[in-house]
Amino acid sequence: MNIYLKCALCALVLLLSNASVSSSLEQREHATLVNEVVSEPLSRREKAELIERTLAVFEENYIDTKAIARVTELIRLQHENGKYRAVSMLNEFADVVGNDLKFFADDLHLSLKVKRAEEPVTHKLSERAGKLTYNRAFETVGYLHGNTGYLKFNKFYSADDARGVADAAFAFLKNSGGLIIDMRDTVGGSPYLAQYMLSYFVSPKTPLWSVRSRDQSISQQADALDSPKHNRFQANYPVWILTSQQTASASELFAGVMQAQGKAVLVGEQTAGAGFYVGARKITEQLVFRISLSKPVLAVTNTNWEKSGLTPDVVSESVDALDVAIALSLNQ
Repeated sequence: MNIYLKCALCALVLLLSNASVSSSLEQREHATLVNEVVSEPLSRREKAELIERTLAVFEENYIDTKAIARVTELIRLQHENGKYRAVSMLNEFADVVGNDLKFFADDLHLSLKVKRAEEPVTHKLSERAGKLTYNRAFETVGYLHGNTGYLKFNKFYSADDARGVADAAFAFLKNSGGLIIDMRDTVGGSPYLAQYMLSYFVSPKTPLWSVRSRDQSISQQADALDSPKHNRFQANYPVWILTSQQTASASELFAGVMQAQGKAVLVGEQTAGAGFYVGARKITEQLVFRISLSKPVLAVTNTNWEKSGLTPDVVSESVDALDVAIALSLNQ
């Protein structure tokens, strides 16, 4: 274990643990259903109808209109060639067809979700209790050598009280001379929490990103908020963000804004390239399409990172990224 992390690994004390709860909110990009929904075996006719209903939802809603014809053709070919012949249950259908949709569209957000008929339609998947739920996914806060702060969190949790956990972490780090934000395991989550946390580093009302629908119209503009508890991080404050191939979605949004605004140096690996906003559309009473509906575009660069990911400023293996960032901080 890196000796500089000894105090950081011990720093999740009462400061953050007071807000610690386990919950089952929000989506994880690669999560599995905790409770399987019991269903009757699918007949060949029902399976064929489900495929067509799924593709109709895809054609009507998917953000990347250029991919629609190719993806729908490939799914139909899979069906015609017997790829789905062994699929007999709805959960199997969701897994197999959902994975094909994700693969053919090359979109990490796409999946099919089985729900109970009485449950609401949502893109959020249940989470098992663990690092994505405990303490609203904030794992470690501390100080390293040279008065550099260290923050590790695993998800932008969607619950409103996650802001309070972020406030506590940033209050603890207020007297640091710089900050390493470890996002190598951060899977994504709520863009609203990302916006809130970005506002600690960027001046109020600064444009951060816009959201574009599939017709390229702007449906939302996200600016830095005036709600942070202090502005210590907004001027002459160095930040290094650690990235890996698992850094995805809202995590890329946060890191991309920080990089584009000149507020952080990215250290590590190319990120996952999951750059769309995901939502949910009903296929049947028990089958939901978690589908990409729009895309955020960074204000400074006018770019989106879908499929390409973010390119780090300092490239390293993710396992070495912390050591590289510490060396950079000591030479600051």
